[in-house]
Amino acid sequence: MRDLILVVVFFSCVISYAQKQGGVRKAYFPIWTTHSKSTDIIGMSFALMSKELLRDTTLTRTYGIRIEPSVISVLFPLIPQSPISKNDNEFNKVMNKEVSEKISGVNVSTGTFGDVNINGISTCFMGQYLYRMNGIGLSLVGNFIEKQNGVLMSIGYFGNQSFKSNGVMISGIGNTSNYINGIQIGVQNYILDKGNGIQIGIYNNAKSFKGIQFGLWNKNDKRSLPIINWNFKS
Repeated sequence: MRDLILVVVFFSCVISYAQKQGGVRKAYFPIWTTHSKSTDIIGMSFALMSKELLRDTTLTRTYGIRIEPSVISVLFPLIPQSPISKNDNEFNKVMNKEVSEKISGVNVSTGTFGDVNINGISTCFMGQYLYRMNGIGLSLVGNFIEKQNGVLMSIGYFGNQSFKSNGVMISGIGNTSNYINGIQIGVQNYILDKGNGIQIGIYNNAKSFKGIQFGLWNKNDKRSLPIINWNFKS
């Protein structure tokens, strides 16, 4: 009985906190859908697609596990180009946008796309495009994360792509980041603007890079070399 009381008190406090953080909001426990306006879900949430695609701009927060059998995820491999920001101005606009979903816990989906922030673990069968990811992102086809802190892993055609990354990017195909502090491991690794850390792959290419490259061919601003390359000066 005491344990039950503690559980009830705990969830009551979580719901109260969530409501205070978001103004007048609805709170549900233990199961609800994300397609609900201004809602906090403690437990398990279900989604069919991004709220952004449904033009719902109100914030839904999941504290627990989010399940999304996305009905449009099968179209993911057909995207004509990467959704990642092309420059700093585009990136800053994305970072300043209000998101429609925040997930603290675990996201399990066939594909998650849109204005979503995740703190925890996100696993996707097809692929995912997220604004912010703090934790671990796993995908069969590809990960597209604007700002990533943690670990990204994929084995599919698109690999891992980010604008700003702090941590580790591992892909069976390749990794691309505009700015990175950490490690890239893949067949092809690219740093487009600036990086610090290590690249390990068949082909490594980096601009304004301080660190070590291991691969059959390695290219940075100082030189191009097989097997190993380095640069520790600005």
